[in-house]
Amino acid sequence: MYIDQFWIGVLIAGLLTVGIVFLLLQVQKMKHGQLMLQREKQALESRLKSLESKIEFLNTGSVGIGQRLMTAEKRLNKALERQDDLVHSNNDQLFRRQADRVLKGREVETVEDDVPSRSEAKLMALVSKQKMKST
Repeated sequence: MYIDQFWIGVLIAGLLTVGIVFLLLQVQKMKHGQLMLQREKQALESRLKSLESKIEFLNTGSVGIGQRLMTAEKRLNKALERQDDLVHSNNDQLFRRQADRVLKGREVETVEDDVPSRSEAKLMALVSKQKMKST
C-alpha cells in the first residue's frame, strides 16, 4: 500500500507539473496576444490621428473656399444689380428719345451720333401712318 501511495503521489505531482506547464503556456500565449493587441491599438491610434489631421485640413480648406464663394456670389449679385440698373436706365432714355422724336414730328435727318434706332424708326413710321389715316 505504501507503494501505491508513492505512485499516486508521483501521479499527482506529474499532473500538477503538466497543469503548471499548461498554465504557463496559456499565460505566455495571453501575453503575446496582449502585446499584439497593444501594437494594433497603437497603429489604429496613429491612423486615427492622421485621419483627424486630414479632416481638419479639409475642413479648413472648405471653410476658406466657402468664404470665397460667398464673396464671389455677393460680387456677382451686385454686378447683376448694376447691370439691371444700367439696362433700365438705357431703356428709359431710349423710350424718352423715341417719344420726343415722335411728339415733335422730327424727321430722320439728324446728327450721325443721334441716329434713331430701328425701333424708333418703326415707331415713327407707325405714328406717321396713323396720322395719315386720321387726316
